[in-house]
Amino acid sequence: MTELAQESSKEKKKKNLDVQDESLDQDNRAGAQAGGKKLRLTLVEDEQSQLFAFQQTLKERGLKNFELGDIVAEALATIPKEWWDAKVDEITPLEWKLHAALENPDMREKLMSLLNGKK
Repeated sequence: MTELAQESSKEKKKKNLDVQDESLDQDNRAGAQAGGKKLRLTLVEDEQSQLFAFQQTLKERGLKNFELGDIVAEALATIPKEWWDAKVDEITPLEWKLHAALENPDMREKLMSLLNGKK
């Protein structure tokens, strides 16, 4: 292959890569929800999990470039608010709950009454 042909081939490859990069950027922007904030997290999934099985199924069906973040975001959006509220209550430290109770005058009175042995 002549130098000119090699150079032309390299330029074509570079253009193809640039087009692919631009396409990926557009896909990422399209997949991002308007006004949403990106979160970075690490998921460790068991091979028996639904998400792992979902990924495997997509791969088996020939899907190569799918945005898992968008799919997980959609799945998370289906979880009811009550679940999120219960989870927050479950993992909130006792110290925070106590501080919040002391800031509320009614709760503070009840707490003081309880601590003083009155019912």
